Amino acid sequence: MLSLNPPHQVTGFKGPPDTLAGMVRAAQGTRGEKSMLVRSVTEQVVGDLWPKDYLGEILAINAWVSERVRYLNDPMHVELLKDPQRLCEEILDKGFARGDCDDIAVLMATMALQVGRHAQFVVAGFGAPGSFSHVFARIQDPRSSQWIVCDPVAGSNVASMLKRITTYQIWSCDELPSHGPVEVR
Repeated sequence: MLSLNPPHQVTGFKGPPDTLAGMVRAAQGTRGEKSMLVRSVTEQVVGDLWPKDYLGEILAINAWVSERVRYLNDPMHVELLKDPQRLCEEILDKGFARGDCDDIAVLMATMALQVGRHAQFVVAGFGAPGSFSHVFARIQDPRSSQWIVCDPVAGSNVASMLKRITTYQIWSCDELPSHGPVEVR
């Protein structure tokens, strides 16, 4: 049975850098990359693929999360971040979970880390420079070194969404959160 009061922490919101640092911590944490529950789910997601089908793993993770996590805005005055284990618990309990773009991105990145891929968060804005309104994950294919954008919120419109970005920051899931973005535009 799913806990109605999962482990949580309420802190003051200090803006996108605070959320992104929390996302990196969640992806790397005990309820993220180190979670055996999330690992078992990830193993099921990629279990039918041929060994070393790295691109297939990325695409399978993207498709699985896209089918099971339904987008839902955060509350009006609260920045929520569900950890990957919580999302997996909801999916195992109900068949689906609900979360916003940061919840979805952190689950994707965590699953990618668990299969040995490099993952990043891209926080993006579509208007004034430095004004951010969306975040998504991108995962590196080790064979081609190409970054694959994984964004179920954009769905089949990823290419047009990418063209509309006017400002962005890239946060590595391999770096400690205190390092901040690795690329800024």
